[in-house]
Amino acid sequence: MIKLPNILIMGLVFMLFSCKEAYWPELDKYEDLLVVDGLITNSPGPYMVKLSLSSIVQNPEFIPYPNAQVIIADSEGTEEILTETEPGIYQTSINGIRGEVGKKYKIIITTPDEKIYESKYQVLKEPVGIEDVYVESEIIQTENDYEPLYGVQVYIDTELAPIDTSFFLWRLYGDYKYESDFVIRYIYDNDQLSVFSNSDSLKTCYIKDNITSLFTMSTQQLTTPEIKKLPLNFIDTRTRKLSIRYSLLVKQLSIDEKAYDFYSELQEMASDQEAIFTQQPYQLRGNVYNKSNPADVGLGYFLVAATAEKRIFIDRPDDLLFSYDICNINENNYKAFAEIGDTGPAEWPIYVTTDANGYGAVTNQGCVDCRQKGGTILKPEFWED
Repeated sequence: MIKLPNILIMGLVFMLFSCKEAYWPELDKYEDLLVVDGLITNSPGPYMVKLSLSSIVQNPEFIPYPNAQVIIADSEGTEEILTETEPGIYQTSINGIRGEVGKKYKIIITTPDEKIYESKYQVLKEPVGIEDVYVESEIIQTENDYEPLYGVQVYIDTELAPIDTSFFLWRLYGDYKYESDFVIRYIYDNDQLSVFSNSDSLKTCYIKDNITSLFTMSTQQLTTPEIKKLPLNFIDTRTRKLSIRYSLLVKQLSIDEKAYDFYSELQEMASDQEAIFTQQPYQLRGNVYNKSNPADVGLGYFLVAATAEKRIFIDRPDDLLFSYDICNINENNYKAFAEIGDTGPAEWPIYVTTDANGYGAVTNQGCVDCRQKGGTILKPEFWED
């Protein structure tokens, strides 16, 4: 989910690298504000709400806000108190409250010091379906004419909306499959070198791709209420994301106009450097207010949205150049293998590979153990090969 203060902080930090004269507002008054990030949809729960405190620009961090009471309620009297599963993370039960199209919902937050924050009721809109999500190979020119950016551009088409004006927010969740460059032939542990029985068991991994970009659009100015070939994220070939197979889950949220205005402005601020110099970076407030002090407005947003989703898989494109780093065996790797007996328990186990002639080599362990690059060898349940 989107963390409003972190995105704005990133925009501010970017000013350090600008040739323009930076505008530095007085930010002290924007520290320690309540940040709300949550939603309820027509899809099955559980639903999650994250509460945190805004942090300073010089040291941005996630500061959990624990021990609050969080309630999601509808206008007909149904409500559920969320359970705090970890500091600052509140969740409904699996069989708890569920969003229904046409009903109104709000959030009520009572802090440990008995302040009460709540949002206004929002109607859960009728969902609009996704007609297609697809990719096209593209080459983007950069400042260096000799180093264009190769990758795939993701596009989305929506189905025809039931009303003339619909407002959309898209959230993207990526995962990809990648491999280490060498298989493991031997393992050195407890002062012993032995054959590694399953040489490729640590070769293939899966990892999440954290997509933080915002994507919004409405059908307000369109002749027909449907969106065609809207560009979403671009996945380039400078990393291993497209090296084997990539999975992208697109969640399409049908939201109301106020939510759309909030996220559209946030999208503009996050993507447009010029906006940093023309407006107060913290003037964008959320929809959660202190009942006793309307001027005390939380950051972030509690969304009430109808959802549709679609997952696609992207195989390695054969019409693009890749430029991610690849491991090679060199003299230092042979030397490291020759001196493996000088290592200690703190370095064990050490995985050993071999070259084409069968000579042992100790490379960077990420070259043989894919987990060293942050992934896991466990295949996700949704994965399709």
